[in-house]
Amino acid sequence: MDDIAAAALAVQANVVTLRVAFGRKTDRPDFLADIRTPPPGGVASRREILLDLETVKSYSPDEVLMRLRQVWGEFCALCWMFPFVDPQAPMDFHQLSPAQTIRCPNDVQKKLDEVQRHLWRIQLELRQRNDPSARADAAFQKDFQAAQMMPVRIFNQDVRFASNERIFTAACEYAGMLAAFRWVSDARWAWEAPGIMDVVLTEAAAGDADAPCDADAPCDEC
Repeated sequence: MDDIAAAALAVQANVVTLRVAFGRKTDRPDFLADIRTPPPGGVASRREILLDLETVKSYSPDEVLMRLRQVWGEFCALCWMFPFVDPQAPMDFHQLSPAQTIRCPNDVQKKLDEVQRHLWRIQLELRQRNDPSARADAAFQKDFQAAQMMPVRIFNQDVRFASNERIFTAACEYAGMLAAFRWVSDARWAWEAPGIMDVVLTEAAAGDADAPCDADAPCDEC
């Protein structure tokens, strides 16, 4: 639990760094309206997660936005690990309460599978719209038709009717969430390791998920 809190603290700092960088490079405050998390204070551990400031300075506005949305997804996932924590006004990750609980492994796996299915659906939608070769790709079209049966909403809108900009934003956030949940659930993954954001659907993950346990209550085993 302490390691996840330490990672959340570092990622919170990354969100603020990227938000400030985006504000300096663009005049689009509307792009930042839904990311309001405050600076977390000093980061003493898991400092390897912190972004290199010179690298951030070198980003183009589009690169900053892409990274901001991806890192925001990471932060939302790590906050979700602690029941009742709002990413916009998170708890102080420096000092966990002795009564603090964390999600159980079953909940985490179900959430990981859900995020991966939704990212798969979003990526299919992006390719169908933007890749001229997609309509001639029989295997892709089979997947795309199957994906139409999966209802996915992004920013309170059915993905089928969302703008390309909204879909791309959601794809970045879901990729960040997928990376964070994989890091939490499997110690073999390093933070943002190559491949950690790739969609790899198993038969179980691709199918209908079982009814989830109470998302706002820790399981007994935790």
